[in-house]
Amino acid sequence: MKAWGLAATLGFAVLAFGLGRALAAAVLLALKSAGVQGVDNDGTAVAVLILIAIPVQMITLVLAARMTSADVLDYFALRVPRWRDASLAIAVLAAVIVLGDALTAALGRDLVPASELDLYRSAQQDGTLFLLLLALIVVGPVGEEVLFRGFLFRGFIQEPRDSLPGIVLIALIWSVLHIQYDWFDASLVFALGVIFGYARLYSGSTLLAVVLHMLVNFESLVETAFALGWI
Repeated sequence: MKAWGLAATLGFAVLAFGLGRALAAAVLLALKSAGVQGVDNDGTAVAVLILIAIPVQMITLVLAARMTSADVLDYFALRVPRWRDASLAIAVLAAVIVLGDALTAALGRDLVPASELDLYRSAQQDGTLFLLLLALIVVGPVGEEVLFRGFLFRGFIQEPRDSLPGIVLIALIWSVLHIQYDWFDASLVFALGVIFGYARLYSGSTLLAVVLHMLVNFESLVETAFALGWI
């Protein structure tokens, strides 16, 4: 399959990410008069950012993929994974989540960062909790995995020898973009990115990475619900 090289892939990815964020930032600026604050602690702002930025990002990436004359679904590896691959990946993910939570507790850290609790509280107060859940559990994982384990993966990993450095580099970029986290939480994000990358490699399916990402975010939601006393 014809695919963009590393430089072009990175360029289109930056363009897609930037266009999505720019449009979302413009909308958020317009909404400031309605009381929407910055994305650091405002659940409504985070929901708006994701729900606007991700569609723009994905449209840009689809257009970039179509320029190669390749089938778009194949370019992004949007195929249903084998049951065996999915079961193994989910089992590994569950073990890593348990290990990560145990390490977090052993270091005396909160399982749910205070900033995340603020997001859910503010969205609940604004009546936008459903939009935040939709953004974090569905739209966000789809958009991020199509970008990182779909588009970037296709451009960065074109030969077997590219697998390890490509997966690590993509996971590193992904973790660095989670600027709301400190070094410890960013390290956990990096580890998850490596798992998602290898799941994509061995299954040949970006959809599996999407499912894994959704499961991680849903598990985080459950922990947040307990911390807030919703359960």
